Amino acid sequence: MKPYNSRDQAVSYWLMPCPQGQQRFEDLTRQALSSLHGCTLDTHITLYSDHLDDEESSRDRLGQVAESRKPILLYPSAIEAGPLFTTSLIVRFEASGELNSLFTQLHELSPQQLGYRLNPHLSLLYSTEAAHSRQNMAEMLTLPAPALFNRVRAVVHPLTVRTAEDIAAFTTLGEFTLA
Repeated sequence: MKPYNSRDQAVSYWLMPCPQGQQRFEDLTRQALSSLHGCTLDTHITLYSDHLDDEESSRDRLGQVAESRKPILLYPSAIEAGPLFTTSLIVRFEASGELNSLFTQLHELSPQQLGYRLNPHLSLLYSTEAAHSRQNMAEMLTLPAPALFNRVRAVVHPLTVRTAEDIAAFTTLGEFTLA
């Protein structure tokens, strides 16, 4: 167990697609990278983020949430270019009861210092390209089919994510399969 300065580090809990869904999202990312510069993370939807208290507690929280959970089928609703580095080019998803339940459970188990709100989206690309370039790409990409998400992961990262260096600092703490 390694303690961190909670002012500098955060833990995020991710919902991750099954291999077939992951491949479809990676194909979209490759298409975007053919015209835009940027960086990526493993394909995921952030369920919750908070200050990192310690690695063991974060893994334990994730295990409690994953226990007896089934995979979740999610429906993409739009591809958008957002105003922030962390929403450069995203696939937005319809909120579901299962997503809300995961969020609520993580919120209740966490220190609750960041005030994170569920915003179901999957980042295809993190980019500093001009907004109009990202928007043009969002309009060119085809909305993917519904995807099954069957894993959850805890990752540690800088509290503020604004650069490719911040993206490179993400570290996996643990992962569980939803069965």
